[in-house]
Amino acid sequence: MRKEARTILLTLALLGCSASCMAQDGRHDRSQQERAPGAQFESAEQVLDALENADDALRTFHSGIAYTTIRDLGGAMTRRTGEIAFASNEQADGAPRRRFAVRFETLLRGGRYIEGDAALQTLAFDGRWLWEKIHSERQINKREIVRQGETIDPFELGDGPFPPLPIGQQKDEILRRYDVRLVPWNDSLLADPDLDPSYPDEKLEIDMASALQDFARGSVQLRLVPRQAAADARFAEIRLWYKPDEQGRLLPRMSRTVDAASRDVSVVQLMHPLTINGPAREDLLTMSTESDNPDNPWNITETRLPPQRPASGSDR
Repeated sequence: MRKEARTILLTLALLGCSASCMAQDGRHDRSQQERAPGAQFESAEQVLDALENADDALRTFHSGIAYTTIRDLGGAMTRRTGEIAFASNEQADGAPRRRFAVRFETLLRGGRYIEGDAALQTLAFDGRWLWEKIHSERQINKREIVRQGETIDPFELGDGPFPPLPIGQQKDEILRRYDVRLVPWNDSLLADPDLDPSYPDEKLEIDMASALQDFARGSVQLRLVPRQAAADARFAEIRLWYKPDEQGRLLPRMSRTVDAASRDVSVVQLMHPLTINGPAREDLLTMSTESDNPDNPWNITETRLPPQRPASGSDR
């Protein structure tokens, strides 16, 4: 088998959900997993219409999360698991304020599994600042993403500060920027038929590819490729999986991106069932520089956007 094909397969196989993730997700109805919701959609545009309708009333959500990255050079894998919270509300001027926070509690890197304070990391966007808290180092990094008085969607496809979790995206905007296709739910997930399960490493790849298919089963998949005009796109490809809840509403299930420059692969998996429109998880969403231990304060770095240049006559 060619080395390139083996590398791609290994990349896919490593994205299989771990045993702990599958246990957390094991509450799903198997009959629901076996459905083929894509059959009710004839085009990507119909899916995008359904997603817009599903997002209209979405104010908050909370779920478990797994975030995996695989380097194109060397195939090194990093996998973090934890929980994610999202909240959207209107500000005084009527503009939307969309926030999210991810608290990672475990880390798998270089074959080593880490938990506790050594693995604890928080990423959060408060509407203006992107926060990173590295708890073991007592380090807070704050980066200004949007200027005061402006707004941004933290999950904007290809532009947000976190890999795509398309929530509240506008159909027309997606179609303007991407060539979007509705593809089978298991497209890109099938194990190479030439793998031989009698070899332990190849059996591992088969098993992990199977686990990833179990995770995505019952989903609708969209494949997005930047249009020619988006030559500076962050991702060469975005794949998105959605799964219907008991009411048939499509909810985000998984995303997979390929970095346009490095060719690194990133995958975000959300553990269903999601908690929808419950009280906002302010314990996760609210960031503070105050320390719970006065003798061990946070070390804080803050990076602001450069000042806006006044518009010149030629810019008007």
